[in-house]
Amino acid sequence: MSPGTLGCLRWRRLGPADRDRVHALHLRAIQGMGPDQVRPEYPEFFGALLDGAGLIIGACDPDGALVAYGVLQHGPDPGTRPDLWLDWPAGARIQKLAGSSVAAEYRGQRLQRALIRRRVALAEPGAHLYATAAPSNPASWRSLLHEGFEIRRLRRVYGDSLRYLLARRAAPRAEPAGAVEASMAAKASGSAGTTGAVEAAEAVEAAPAARPAVLPLDGVPLDEQERLLAQGWRGRLLAGAGGVLVPPEDAA
Repeated sequence: MSPGTLGCLRWRRLGPADRDRVHALHLRAIQGMGPDQVRPEYPEFFGALLDGAGLIIGACDPDGALVAYGVLQHGPDPGTRPDLWLDWPAGARIQKLAGSSVAAEYRGQRLQRALIRRRVALAEPGAHLYATAAPSNPASWRSLLHEGFEIRRLRRVYGDSLRYLLARRAAPRAEPAGAVEASMAAKASGSAGTTGAVEAAEAVEAAPAARPAVLPLDGVPLDEQERLLAQGWRGRLLAGAGGVLVPPEDAA
């Protein structure tokens, strides 16, 4: 059928019986793409995730056909250490957005971004989230940047494939009812008599400061991107400029 509005899609968490449907959509989606753009997966990969190594969400059209899916994997890929590469705390809970696909007839409707948002919402509270995307696959990394991820590293993974490593945090666990109000009251009480100091500090912060220039991603060679990212630069979206590298002074 012809694709309608996205409102007609039915979203659900997929189960083991959906393995072959997910793999079939994956194969259709990567037709014409080489391993430098996307890593081909096998049915066993999806089967393990559907059996508890993660979860897969899917969107089906009114006829029941699977038109999009997104993977949330528990833990990092074997042989990769995003916790070490990104200086995450020991014992950090790690989850990976480990791939997604959208049927050709539904592309251009921001379904990739919807898949990212839904997986972030399903992640464990406070988990460290990451994803990988090939520099030659801008549709993938730009969607991630739009949804709050940052490019943190450029590394060779999956054998010898060059990939951006993008990361963000999941939302923290909600505070108990009344905790926010109590915290605000404590801060208000502790600030009594410090109005002058606060105003002085705000005046200093309001003073314009010279900032290092950002660099457009598409204007920096990949080997230089790798060097800068290792020094603390981060890849972000900047209104009117697209993907840029932000220096460490502005990245905190």
